[in-house]
Amino acid sequence: MKVISFDVDGTLIDLGFVNTFWDVEVPRLYAKKYGLKFDEAFKIVRSAYDELGDEDLRWYKPEYWFKRFSLDESPEEVIERIKHKVKVFPDALETIEYLHKDNELIVVSNAPRKFLDLGIKDIRHYFSRIYSCTSDFGTVRKKPEVYIRICEELKVNPKNVVHVGDHYKFDYEVPRSIGIKAFFIDRINGRDGALRSLTELIEKLKS
Repeated sequence: MKVISFDVDGTLIDLGFVNTFWDVEVPRLYAKKYGLKFDEAFKIVRSAYDELGDEDLRWYKPEYWFKRFSLDESPEEVIERIKHKVKVFPDALETIEYLHKDNELIVVSNAPRKFLDLGIKDIRHYFSRIYSCTSDFGTVRKKPEVYIRICEELKVNPKNVVHVGDHYKFDYEVPRSIGIKAFFIDRINGRDGALRSLTELIEKLKS
């Protein structure tokens, strides 16, 4: 039995929910707050995201951005309004249904807990552990310490762990650096050597 670890956004669930939250709802609220056109607000908001960058813990925290922008709604109100946009990839469901029979499946994600719990609500029963690195550990998966800590908690050698995700550094380079068998999934561009579908993982693990 192996431990197979999955990222969530872009790996198990599509990006419809998170993209709507960050790139539609936040700019919309910003535009409303400051009397701007949506396109103007979008540029300002995206510039702020890019300036901070995805290796900064604050980048993942809705509360940080809502406070920084002084928005008039709470993250929870927005989440409630757009939660219907959460969708599990069909190939992800097929893959975890197959793999969970003989393996321990876990989730390791940078997504904040409130996003993560909603995102995997319908498939939660397939996973023994759910790790939100930003909420549970207060860090981003930019260094191997997070993966080392998880392996220690599970009492498993990294060589007996598989991880798959759609961020080349966080999901591929970092776990590979400690001996985890990592796979990069690139559904859009199909980078050489990347998985195009999660069902390909099944065949990779058989070889």
